[in-house]
Amino acid sequence: MTRSNVTNRMGIDWLRRHLAPAYRIHEIESSCPTPMHIDTTFVPLAPGKVLVNPEYVDVDRLPDVLDAWDVLTAPEPDRIDEHLLRITSMCGKWLSMNVLMADEKRVIAERHHTGMLRALEKWGFEPIPCDLLHYAPFGGSFHCATLDIRRRGTFDSYF
Repeated sequence: MTRSNVTNRMGIDWLRRHLAPAYRIHEIESSCPTPMHIDTTFVPLAPGKVLVNPEYVDVDRLPDVLDAWDVLTAPEPDRIDEHLLRITSMCGKWLSMNVLMADEKRVIAERHHTGMLRALEKWGFEPIPCDLLHYAPFGGSFHCATLDIRRRGTFDSYF
């Protein structure tokens, strides 16, 4: 998790107390001046792979538990020229990071963010380009607009 305008120190400490010992909470430091959205800062993509924002995350200061992970640096986002979206999105220019993993390979991403689509493909993922750009004024993209209520498989630790 990351401390932000919507997640404070008391909330982080509360989660640590109430979820321990079954779960460990790791804080990701953000240098964003107005942090609000972890999906534009730090996004786990698959076991052992994480996407980070080069403007907000110092990879040398990530928690030690991530030492063995592949840290993928997000490419500079494609400019969105639609004026209304630029001024209404609460997530800023890094909304291209807000992707949704369908499984360990397939990733749903905004079709307008071609740089991100190419980077995901280069990293071995199978991007599925879709339209959801007009969700941005509501505070996000694919990861924010979805909520999985059922999962298949077993509980695994990737650390």
